[in-house]
Amino acid sequence: MCNLGEMIARENIEKGLVQGQKKKNIELITNLMNSLSISFSKAVELLKDSKDKVLEIEKYFKS
Repeated sequence: MCNLGEMIARENIEKGLVQGQKKKNIELITNLMNSLSISFSKAVELLKDSKDKVLEIEKYFKS
């Protein structure tokens, strides 16, 4: 049972890190768009992030 608790704790930490990184990327893209007066796609291009991450972040900007 101890291993199960540790595994759950580790998964929650990883989820938190992923969410934190997603939030940071959204913030970076927003700052680039505002500071440089560029489009979302240009800001993403400058960050050179993976396609999967870009698709996740793009959902935020479309909502």
